[in-house]
Amino acid sequence: MKVSPSPVIRRIIVFLALAVGFLTLAASVSFYLGFRNYYLYQEDKRKVRSLERDFPKLEARLERAVRFYPLSHFKTELGRLRLQRAMAEIEFGLPEKRESYLDEARGVLKEALAGNPVDYAILWELSKVYFLYNYPLMTYADKGRWLCREAVQRAPFNEFLMLNVLIVFFEQWPLLEPTEKNWLKENIRRIQVSNPGFLDRLRNKWWQNYQETRSLEIRLSELGL
Repeated sequence: MKVSPSPVIRRIIVFLALAVGFLTLAASVSFYLGFRNYYLYQEDKRKVRSLERDFPKLEARLERAVRFYPLSHFKTELGRLRLQRAMAEIEFGLPEKRESYLDEARGVLKEALAGNPVDYAILWELSKVYFLYNYPLMTYADKGRWLCREAVQRAPFNEFLMLNVLIVFFEQWPLLEPTEKNWLKENIRRIQVSNPGFLDRLRNKWWQNYQETRSLEIRLSELGL
């Protein structure tokens, strides 16, 4: 004979079913609101004419996206936006405002990295924060370069990343330790094996930035390249 569950058991089953349904609904709503605010941010960003004027609106959009759905990608974009605002303060604004934006960028990028430690893009953005602290004194440039190396370790064949990291290292040539120069040489040789035209693209990028390549050639020659 089949035994029916007791009333207490039935109430527990109903409660658990309702709880699971509520949590599923809450997760779906959170997901929807997070991505909706992120897409609205993307739309607003395309219409920006002045970062200084539109920054509060853009930041608020991303903060809502993160609050509803704390995705590492949303946090990375928020860190990148604050970093851009800090760079604008370096060019046109006040040093004390720059530092506060950099602090906020660093905080949210560290959160993003904790959620996705294999994402090289987060490390690349975080390195910029340390390059810009106390700019142009380069007080924390060694920390920035270390983060660059960590980024390359996660994406060793990403040409975009490698080109930008190498530009940074060659720009900071007088600050490099011997171990960093060895790292440069090893990684350039490594990537040339699978990407024979890489050095030419590096020269082109250097030319675009500085309208000369002689300084780069001198540094490559010192590395035996």
